[in-house]
Amino acid sequence: MKQFPIILLFVCFAFPVRAQLGGKNIYDFLQFPTSSRMESLGGGIQSIKNLKDPDLSLAIANPCFLDSTYHKQLSISNAFYTDKTNIGNITIAYYHPKIKSTLAYTMQYASYGKFDGRDISGNPTGTFRAADFNLQVGIGRHWNKFYYGANLKFIISSLETYTSLGFAGDLALGYYNPKTNWAFTAIVRNTGVEVKPYIKSEGRQRLPIALDVTFSKRFKKLPITLSITAHDLQVWNLKYPQEEQTTVFGTPKKTSKGAEIMDNIFRHFDFGAEIQAGKPVRLRMGYNHLRRQELGVGKKKGFAGISVGFGVNIKQFALDYSYAQYHRVGSDHQLTFRIKIDEFGKKAK
Repeated sequence: MKQFPIILLFVCFAFPVRAQLGGKNIYDFLQFPTSSRMESLGGGIQSIKNLKDPDLSLAIANPCFLDSTYHKQLSISNAFYTDKTNIGNITIAYYHPKIKSTLAYTMQYASYGKFDGRDISGNPTGTFRAADFNLQVGIGRHWNKFYYGANLKFIISSLETYTSLGFAGDLALGYYNPKTNWAFTAIVRNTGVEVKPYIKSEGRQRLPIALDVTFSKRFKKLPITLSITAHDLQVWNLKYPQEEQTTVFGTPKKTSKGAEIMDNIFRHFDFGAEIQAGKPVRLRMGYNHLRRQELGVGKKKGFAGISVGFGVNIKQFALDYSYAQYHRVGSDHQLTFRIKIDEFGKKAK
């Protein structure tokens, strides 16, 4: 039992740095973007329902838009981090006519690699691995212009010989007006409980519950879609207590109360834009203010908080790529591959 805090410390430092409320909850891997498209838009999601390009990778995080257009679509996504950490998911959707609903079946994984174990005295105890898994079922339905859906998650976390089990769920409500191309989505994510803690005597830990709201607008005369996501609305202050702003000389930086309030407000927002460059190609860019403030180094923040990406659709296939810099010494490359299984092999009309 005395080895567990040391094992947990090794794993925490191995996690990719996240500009989220990390370190305060269990199962933080559930907060990672589920697709390249989501990552390239600053970590937020589009709430626009694209009938010509139904993206199952977005529906993993936003189940309310699941419908028959996702029938027999397969999505595979993987994020590659600098410390050899791999986080991704495999999802397939199927429309069930008897219940008039589309279900998405997802296996989400996070592999953190191999570590050298130490006991409380620092003596080697061999190597161990750490990994997280989420087995998820999502369902979506709609009525008129309103969409609603939910995800049910069974979570398994393994740290050396210690295992944690939990259940969680998402609830999503959306509105989409195809005439004006305005869309709105509200999602409550990761409400649940850890049913089996790593160590029984340590008690149960909190899950990374979050309330997110997204607005999206596609312009009729311009090939662009803009999205704004307000995340973690259940918490006002997103600034770590130990976080301190300094000048170029290393002295504490004095900021006004108004500036601190505005900074905290913008920490709740992600901004994304997608441009359709021709029929098969989409270019994307996003900005995450929370990530930039927490992971930038002084005034030399570099590209922290900025993400870019593109998507290519060729017949029944779609490939998306994103690049996001979390820190000057760390970045994320993510690939997402989608295919319409029922149309595979058919000739394009």
